Amino acid sequence: MNDAATEFQKTKELTDKYLLDLYSRYPVAFRYGVNELLFDQDNKQYIDFLCGVAVTNLGHSDPDIIEVIRNQADKLMHTSNWFYSEEASKLAELLILNTFPGKVFLCNSGTEATEAAFKLARRYAEQKQIGDPIIISLQKSFHGRSVSGISLTGQSKIHSGFGKLLEGIEYVQPNSEEELVAAFERYAGRVVAFFAEPILGESGIIPLTHGFMNLARELTTENDALLILDEIQTGFGRTGTMFAFETYGFSPDAMTLAKGLGSGFPIGALIVAEKFEKVLGPGTHGTTFGGNHLAASVAYETVRAIQTRDLLSNVNSCSDIAISRLHQMQQKLKLIKEIRGKGLHIGVELTIPSRQVAESCLNKGLIVNATAETVIRVMPPLTISAKYLNEGLDILESVLTEFQNEQK
Repeated sequence: MNDAATEFQKTKELTDKYLLDLYSRYPVAFRYGVNELLFDQDNKQYIDFLCGVAVTNLGHSDPDIIEVIRNQADKLMHTSNWFYSEEASKLAELLILNTFPGKVFLCNSGTEATEAAFKLARRYAEQKQIGDPIIISLQKSFHGRSVSGISLTGQSKIHSGFGKLLEGIEYVQPNSEEELVAAFERYAGRVVAFFAEPILGESGIIPLTHGFMNLARELTTENDALLILDEIQTGFGRTGTMFAFETYGFSPDAMTLAKGLGSGFPIGALIVAEKFEKVLGPGTHGTTFGGNHLAASVAYETVRAIQTRDLLSNVNSCSDIAISRLHQMQQKLKLIKEIRGKGLHIGVELTIPSRQVAESCLNKGLIVNATAETVIRVMPPLTISAKYLNEGLDILESVLTEFQNEQK
């Protein structure tokens, strides 16, 4: 056994011994990364089409992010939200300038942003004196792993094993305008919020249609209910615009953010529109670490970089390449059922289990995500070059071709 293999085995043994067994990990440990590339303990190169699950939008080891971390860590990392913070206030201003008028709550993760949004809806119901309030969510959705998050999530496999979940949540099928109208009618006077991802990620990249979303906006406005968008995965350039909601022609009443906001540094946010910014008042919610000096500095630089480097044009040009090539593959490979998505947030639905495809891609130096049993997600950094995008797609095509040949 060579030194690198021994080193990985030690890492695996320590993981198995001391970390809770919560993840089906792939047999690799990464040592460093450069933009769209990752390198393992044996210095083997991988093209990253996972991006830390849509987190490292600027790629790995971005020099501007590294410089901000060094400079801010040298000055101040944390004090607390009992004091004013220049870094947090500048980040909040930047987020509002790029979304809609309102105010921001900074936290540590997407799950915490979801929790804050859930409490916003519940608090709003209390202020309106609504008995038995209803939040409408979507089947096949995913909103995190807290109790409120799994309650909002429309997947039975996520619910299973945790006893009775939070009440007052009803699910409709994504893009079913008929079911959405029926839910508002069935719970007339009780609906306080509609909660949705613009593109359902964990269920295999299911975009919500303009018709469905504009109907949701119309119904929430008519019923004085909140329209809350979960842009934890779609935000910060992932879909080709800074935020996915921009394509719908309206703004939400609240929006949850995380993942790509921090370039890998943990941070989340809830943005609340002006009309509802006083619903959560002093003492109703809070966080110890959220939006501290270091996290806010990294997030500010991340948003600034997306704006100033013209990364959205790269997302859209690379998206055209990826989707075109995937459709070409689909014409040759019958095991590709459907290609869905927008920007660099792409799902490839297969006729076979996707985990085995992801494992084979990994062996050949490509990192992809297997989700929803039969879907491969393509989510490279926004900074990816056409060269490595095409090389990664070459690997994916070769793997899928091998699986199809095995079926003959």
